[in-house]
Amino acid sequence: MPSALASSRALAYAALIFTTALWGSNSVVSRALMDTVPPLVMASVRWAVVFVVLLPLAWAERDAIVRSLLSDWKLLLVLSLLGSAPQSALVYTGLSASTAIHLGLLNSTIPVLIILISWAWYARRPRRMEAIGLAISLAGVLLILAHGELRSLLHLQFDHGDLLMLGAVLIWAIYTLRLKDRPRSLSLFAFVFVLSLIGELLTFPFAAYQWMEAGGVHLGARELLGLLYIGAVATLVSSVLFSYGVERVGAVRAGILIHLMAVFSSVFAALFIGEQLFPYHAAGFVLVAGGAILGCLRPEPVISSQAATKS
Repeated sequence: MPSALASSRALAYAALIFTTALWGSNSVVSRALMDTVPPLVMASVRWAVVFVVLLPLAWAERDAIVRSLLSDWKLLLVLSLLGSAPQSALVYTGLSASTAIHLGLLNSTIPVLIILISWAWYARRPRRMEAIGLAISLAGVLLILAHGELRSLLHLQFDHGDLLMLGAVLIWAIYTLRLKDRPRSLSLFAFVFVLSLIGELLTFPFAAYQWMEAGGVHLGARELLGLLYIGAVATLVSSVLFSYGVERVGAVRAGILIHLMAVFSSVFAALFIGEQLFPYHAAGFVLVAGGAILGCLRPEPVISSQAATKS
């Protein structure tokens, strides 16, 4: 059994690393589309694609989905608000008034927020290796974002778009911790399908208004392919893999690995939109990856299996 458990954890970490790669690609593709696709429209179409792709797979669980919607509707509503189209709409609205650099910086706070919230809410003190690994990874992220000059971070200015994105990353941190409560009567595919359904119902009216206010949006082949990728791959696949990983290694360990997204974003930006890689990128990558590995060295039970929760 120990070898089976180790294998399960290895698969979970692989799923989480692949998830951060997909998120890194999502930031690049979304940024490329933002000049032509309004933020609420992008968020709505993104999760509409998830809904359509999952519909045939979730159809076999339609009875279980109906029962879960009737019995767990409050929980599913909360999880949909935290982790589906409404959260994406907040990210894209903030990004439209800010920069990708600021989004990367704010995303790097998610692991810190997860540890702080789990400490306050679940009375779970961060372990020494987690704290050390988190600090090293965060230093690597800051090095990348500061282009090798950490002093430049002192001159960053934040506006209302950054505040919206900060709210979005706080929401995602809470979603990561609440994933342990998802209804077990639903498979991961059915669970994500329900999130996409509820999230789309909540977001579509605002997206439709923004579409009409913009006088319609021209969706050419570039935009359609980009939105299809964001929805079917960067959102659907990553949502399933992230849920799978969090269930097996816990929210804190999964959160530490989120730092890898800055690495993948930089690499993809260099490969696909012509941005250059410099020596400070390599140094930052080493710190991010090394810190993530260090923070995940000692396995532990996930939060849902621990007895110590805040009363």
